[in-house]
Amino acid sequence: MGQMESKGGYLAEDVLIEILSRMSVKSLLQFRCVCKFWKNLIDSPAFISVHLQHNNENKDNARLVVYYHNELRDMGDIVLFPDKTLTVPTYHNMGISFPVFNRLGGPINGVFCLCDKSKRIALWNPATRAFRSLPLLRTKLFPRDWFPRHCGFGFGLDPTSDDYKVVWIRTFDDRNTDKWGPLMDPIHVAVYTLSTDSWKDFKGDAPDCLRFLIDSCFDSYLNGVYYWWSKSVYRKLVSFDMGKEEFKEIQGPPDLHQDSECEILTLYNGSIALIYSHSRVPLDAWDSAEQSSVTVWVLMEEEDRMGCWIKQLSIGPLDGMMIPAGLWKNDEVFLETTTGHLVLYDPNTQLVIMDLQILAHSFRCLDLHTYTESLVSVHGD
Repeated sequence: MGQMESKGGYLAEDVLIEILSRMSVKSLLQFRCVCKFWKNLIDSPAFISVHLQHNNENKDNARLVVYYHNELRDMGDIVLFPDKTLTVPTYHNMGISFPVFNRLGGPINGVFCLCDKSKRIALWNPATRAFRSLPLLRTKLFPRDWFPRHCGFGFGLDPTSDDYKVVWIRTFDDRNTDKWGPLMDPIHVAVYTLSTDSWKDFKGDAPDCLRFLIDSCFDSYLNGVYYWWSKSVYRKLVSFDMGKEEFKEIQGPPDLHQDSECEILTLYNGSIALIYSHSRVPLDAWDSAEQSSVTVWVLMEEEDRMGCWIKQLSIGPLDGMMIPAGLWKNDEVFLETTTGHLVLYDPNTQLVIMDLQILAHSFRCLDLHTYTESLVSVHGD
């Protein structure tokens, strides 16, 4: 067993690892300069894994990250709440400038995926400030003058190879409506693999409901599978297995309101959950709704209940129009108001318990993420 000489004698390597694995990423990056042994230790995959495990096991390490596109500056603004009190927000550009990236997805093991729905995608670890632009996606399946339309992204980890993957779903329009029609444009799916730093065309079956995906900001990855919600006439869940690289369709919850204004996927206590809100007014009068309601459905994964949904939470009626933005601890729910304010709602007391003092410049533009920092590399090391 290796030992590290110190002022009081020798420090066993396993003791040193136990101590360092509980340190913040900022401290560890500084400790890399102590000596070559410490640098090699902190950079080793084994230590990075141990450090990540410690952070994931300690729920107090979870932080809230709020991302929104600032239309006034045409920039992505990031607000980080460093602890569970949600009282001391800090505003960051996190060391990079990404004016063209309008979505922040993830995180997977502390790594986010940035995208602009057009052609640029990047991986980013805000704790280490490492940033990696992915190669441009080019396909030879369609002529260059065909117009791609974004349908959905997915970001996850292949558990069979421990490799990160990005799934990009688009349709291609040749601008000839007589030939294809709005619902007949061909679907194209591409998969990026970090270890090879390359894209490949998906050769399997792509279900038609991929045309109507609602981006869930990548908060719906679980156990090697990424999930999207397909709205329109389908109202079903679509999953992509990162290891097998295949799609699967799952019927949505029963009795969903057809006039729902907001439907998003997220994680709830280690399960996939669908949050949706609705009111009793027509959609074109939604902004003037006097009351709205929020419901949380959870997808069961037990073998005897596979594919079944249970209604976990019912919130409301709420005064005024509020749409769900995410879930927090103890079944508390983040809501966005029509004025762009982000508030925290307690369904037990049926009260808004906190205004996070975040004001978006437009309605329905807040992305919320629960973040645990890590040393994980964006370069596939």
